[in-house]
Amino acid sequence: MSAPLLKDLFDLALLQRLAAAVSQRHQRFAADFFINTLWDSAYAELSLKQRVRRIATTLYQQLDLPFADCCELLKPVSTEIRGLPGFIFPDIVEQFGLADFATSMQALAHFTCYSTAEFAIRPFLQRYPEQSLQQLKQWAESDNMHLRRLASEGCRPRLPWGQKLPQFIADPTPLFPLLQRLKQDPEDYVRRSVANNLNDISKDHPDLVLQLAQQWHGQHRHTDWVLKHALRGLLKQRHPQALQLFGCNVRALDATLTLAQPQLNYGEVLQFSAQLQLHDGPAPLRVEYAIDFASKNGSKRHKVFQWLQRQAGPGMLELQKSYRFSDLTTRRHYGGAHQLQLIVNGNIVVTATFDLIRDN
Repeated sequence: MSAPLLKDLFDLALLQRLAAAVSQRHQRFAADFFINTLWDSAYAELSLKQRVRRIATTLYQQLDLPFADCCELLKPVSTEIRGLPGFIFPDIVEQFGLADFATSMQALAHFTCYSTAEFAIRPFLQRYPEQSLQQLKQWAESDNMHLRRLASEGCRPRLPWGQKLPQFIADPTPLFPLLQRLKQDPEDYVRRSVANNLNDISKDHPDLVLQLAQQWHGQHRHTDWVLKHALRGLLKQRHPQALQLFGCNVRALDATLTLAQPQLNYGEVLQFSAQLQLHDGPAPLRVEYAIDFASKNGSKRHKVFQWLQRQAGPGMLELQKSYRFSDLTTRRHYGGAHQLQLIVNGNIVVTATFDLIRDN
């Protein structure tokens, strides 16, 4: 049985809940007509984002209210339709509120407390860059952790699922004061967003992020966690400065890598183990493994996975790991020769090869 899809949260039951919640606050709202407009044969084929957009558009059109009145009516509704289904309400603001900045900001500040407005704020950053950035800075000072998170998440240059922000891809420095304010936030929810924002920036400006990391490192345990998460892309790329920042210097060691089987079928699990004889330490130890996957065109796809990070040595360290060869939405597995690499503090120390059997 396949896992349920996120888009299936936007099912008939949700439409009925939404219609009922709106009807309680707007007597002229035709709940049955709203549901029947949406729940047709085409709806089943829509993606998650398409469902959100269609529900939001239909709801706004059938409410037939001025934008500001619509937002006020939907604020209490959003406290009942929360989480992922709550994407509907910021989407209305994104589509229909661009001409009313003040009302839209007030509405997004409310809706993000029950879902998230990280996608909806982005068109405003494009149309009203200075006003919107100032608004994010104000939210960064809020006592409400959801607003503080929105301040960071809303301006991520390369937010997954979201509209890219080319002005911050080109020059991210206007974001640094805001991220500086949030880097020691008491909430992990907020700090994780700061780290993801910096990770986005590192894809285009690694040197700027590393300069920032040099300034911030060692200031606070929260900040050090943010930096480790923010630099994960550079660490996986074995960037020397990133590794050095966390003390991941070359270790004196002997290593072996053992595969439980040299050949496996698609759907099976590759079991492997590593033995590290550390001759120095205790010192920072970062262990990763990488797989060079076979691909359809015969080239190799390199993917790095984190395994362990801690103080270790001297002495013997034995590690066990497994990897299941099942397709993901972001990765398809092809039959053929694969290579497994053991990476210690950014250095490939030993490799092993195996074959995946699959009818491509």
